[in-house]
Amino acid sequence: MTNAEYHARPEISKSDLDLLAKSPYHFKNKDKFRTETKSLLLGSLVHKLVLEPNDLYNEFAIEPDCDKRTKAGKEIYQEFLEENQDKSIVEVSVFDEAKQIADSVLYMRESGLFLKDGLAEQSYFAEIEGVKVKCRPDFYNEKLGIAIDLKTTSDASALGFAKSVANFNYHIQASFYSDILRANGKEVNNFLFIAVETKAPYMVGFYELDEVALQKGREDYLKLLELYKNCKQRNEWWGYAKYEDDKVSHIQTISLPSWKFYEK
Repeated sequence: MTNAEYHARPEISKSDLDLLAKSPYHFKNKDKFRTETKSLLLGSLVHKLVLEPNDLYNEFAIEPDCDKRTKAGKEIYQEFLEENQDKSIVEVSVFDEAKQIADSVLYMRESGLFLKDGLAEQSYFAEIEGVKVKCRPDFYNEKLGIAIDLKTTSDASALGFAKSVANFNYHIQASFYSDILRANGKEVNNFLFIAVETKAPYMVGFYELDEVALQKGREDYLKLLELYKNCKQRNEWWGYAKYEDDKVSHIQTISLPSWKFYEK
């Protein structure tokens, strides 16, 4: 199954859970909130170079070396675009950067130990609490029973990546993916994050979450699935409102951020 085919399916994904966490409205209007950015393109390139290098040119096309200011250059570039309408267009500088980041990951001994005895980018489907769900792990090591996710980040240190886990709900991803894999009969002994920085010297860190974080991730994703079921049953997809005891309150009481009370 291709990445495009996977994303076209209706089951709830981790990205959907992220949108639900913002608001049901964000989820219901997902196409408005998902845009391709340079950082996302760079991350996708790094993933492909590390995990599926032989499939790179089926998904990406590197811009030709031509002067687009000249008539000849414009013609070359236009022909290039017409030949690659179904691919993501990549500037040479972006590709070179992605290659250096990917090489940094592949240079690590640990990468060689874990990124083998399995397949990359396989799709899995299940039903949890009456909701059809899906996931697509970057890599699953069949021999070790380890699900692996590669993350590009600005800070791959333990403290820096812990902040990313909290900011981007990676704890939800680890538990959500693990439970879906287990529902498919897969043994999951661990969920490993490979974090690589996007600035030279492209430092790499390998991290697993403790049981407290994983349990929190499971509790959080189950709450979001319950929210999804309630919204679907009511056919209501509200924005920034408080949902409690089956009631939606659009007027909320707020206070100052805690740090403001300690300001001198």
